[in-house]
Amino acid sequence: MALAWLVTIGSCGEVTCPESLSDVDGTCQEVERTSTEEPTPVIERCDGVDNDDDNDVDEDWPKLGEACGEGAGVGECVAGEFVCAEDGSGVVCVGAVGPTDEVCDGKDNDCDGTDDNGPKETCDAEDNDCDGLVDEGVLSVKTEVFDDYTTVTAVDGGFVVARLIGDQVRVETYDTRGDRTGHHDDVDSPVSETAFLESDSVGRRALVAFGKHGFHVLDVSVDSALVPIVVESQALHENWDQGRTLGVYDPPYHPRVVASPSRFVGYRDVLTFALNPFAGDNLLGLRQAPTVAMEVPLFRTFDAAGPFVVWEQLDNVRAGWLRDDGVLVSDIDVAHGVAPGIAIGRHGPGVAYLQDGTLRLSELSGLSLQCLEGRFCGHEIESQALQEESEGPTSLAYDEATDTWFVARGSVLLVVGRSGNGPAVKQVAVIDSLDDAPKRLDAAVSAGAAAFVQSAENGQSALTFLGCF
Repeated sequence: MALAWLVTIGSCGEVTCPESLSDVDGTCQEVERTSTEEPTPVIERCDGVDNDDDNDVDEDWPKLGEACGEGAGVGECVAGEFVCAEDGSGVVCVGAVGPTDEVCDGKDNDCDGTDDNGPKETCDAEDNDCDGLVDEGVLSVKTEVFDDYTTVTAVDGGFVVARLIGDQVRVETYDTRGDRTGHHDDVDSPVSETAFLESDSVGRRALVAFGKHGFHVLDVSVDSALVPIVVESQALHENWDQGRTLGVYDPPYHPRVVASPSRFVGYRDVLTFALNPFAGDNLLGLRQAPTVAMEVPLFRTFDAAGPFVVWEQLDNVRAGWLRDDGVLVSDIDVAHGVAPGIAIGRHGPGVAYLQDGTLRLSELSGLSLQCLEGRFCGHEIESQALQEESEGPTSLAYDEATDTWFVARGSVLLVVGRSGNGPAVKQVAVIDSLDDAPKRLDAAVSAGAAAFVQSAENGQSALTFLGCF
């Protein structure tokens, strides 16, 4: 009866069938339903579960559980393990320590099988290649040549260069890149003849000595902007007469001016070694008669730095602590040799000298002047460039920040570091810009940069800078 009613209703219009029946030509009938949608496949995930019901777990990731990591097992590199990623999409390596940039720590940081074989050395005051030397072979060199006498000394943040220009003495400054600052002070030369310029410094004070038979000293103040001002000039006592009639002047024997302690020291005449101490804030002591230091033999090559003096005596190099009263303390034989040069190092003076044609270096105690334990003691400085430098003076300077000696010998400039076997020549520069062989040498260091002056007897000078420019 109900079905007939539904059919009757259907004939009058649209049939509305119960949910379990379908409209078939106006009649509600039970019809078998079929789906046209594809079933969604089950995708295997990396999660420790057999997601696709194939009786295999995480079979799509064969590396799961294996070791991973670059360089694993070499040097500082450590192996990790492949594990499932948190989102189950794959595997990731966890726990591995890979290669890093090599640093100088006694380890194989870059995992190449060799400890401390750093990258290429660069000019940055660091030991990039981990060989114990800093900036070896990478220092830049700048040289300029002047027609007349020149001297250089270091001040805080730069260098003071004094040179003759006609009848004037020009005092100018350079920065630690070897460039002129543009600041200078010119004074009329107070001496009729000039055959050398010599300088020394402490802090921001520089002293410049010059002359030929009689001598004069300039006191120079340098401010933080490297502006030099000549604040005082003073002639030495008339007893400083290096043989006006005998003509005994020779570049290796010219006097030295020392900034700390303040003094003028050298051969007063052909017979007498002497000194003039003066106060740290004026030059008045230079007016006094010089104090004789007779222990230094007659007219031999010498050099001075701080309170110390070195000189030739027969075939030996001797050194002593020279007091203001002319007495030599700790007078000692340094070594068999000639042509000594001296500079103040970390623990005391360093002395470079020539022994049987070989350049050597000793580092001495500031008290006993004996060789310091564990430091250079008559060690040979080996360089092919030195083979032809058999004559002339020696000069040196020390850079404490890098524990490096800068040594000048004739036309050869050397940068000498320290290795387990003794001195290591880090760099050699041959400066042969002069017409004649150098007769006088200056060396100075400021903020890791070195400056040298080579002067010939005719006055021509070469100013050279070595550093990270």
